[in-house]
Amino acid sequence: MTVQAGGARLRKAEAADADKLAAVFIAAWRHAYPGIVPEERLERLEDKRITTWLSALVASPLTGTVVAECDEDQIVGFCRFGPDPDEASAGHVFSLYVSPGASHHGIGGSLLLRALEELEQRHLGRVTLWVFEENKVARRFYSRFGFVPDGQRRVEPDYGAEEIRLCRPAQISP
Repeated sequence: MTVQAGGARLRKAEAADADKLAAVFIAAWRHAYPGIVPEERLERLEDKRITTWLSALVASPLTGTVVAECDEDQIVGFCRFGPDPDEASAGHVFSLYVSPGASHHGIGGSLLLRALEELEQRHLGRVTLWVFEENKVARRFYSRFGFVPDGQRRVEPDYGAEEIRLCRPAQISP
C-alpha cells in the first residue's frame, strides 16, 4: 500500500531498496553534519558498506522502515523505528533521513508521523531518539512533534560528536 504525503508515496521498505537508502543516508550525512561530525568520518562513508548495513537493518523483524518515494520509484527519504533497545515499553526512532534536494517539503514529517502511528499501534507510545546536540535544525524539527531532551547524553565512538536523547510522551488516542 502506498500513501501520498509531502509529495511522496510512503511504503514499507524492502531489501531491494538498500542501495537507494544508502544514497539518501550518505547525501543527508554529508549535507547536514559538516562541523558536527569529524570531516574524516564523512569522507569515509562508503556506498557498498552502508548498503550492506542498511540491507541487514531493513530485514530485521524487530524494526520497521518506511520509505518516501517520488516519481519513477526514486526514494527520497526513510525512517527506521522499533522498540527502544534500552526500554522495552517505549518505541524508538533509529533514523530519519531525507535527501537534501527533497527536504523542506513535508517528507520528513510524513515519515515521522507514520513511524509514530506504527509505534502507537504496537503499544509503544512513549518514543525516544538520539540526535546530535549541535544539529539545531533536527532538534527544532523534532520539537514540533513533541520531543524534548530527557537529560541523557552519549558520544558514539564512530561519530565522535555529542548526542542527546529526546523523548516524546505517549499520546492519548481519541
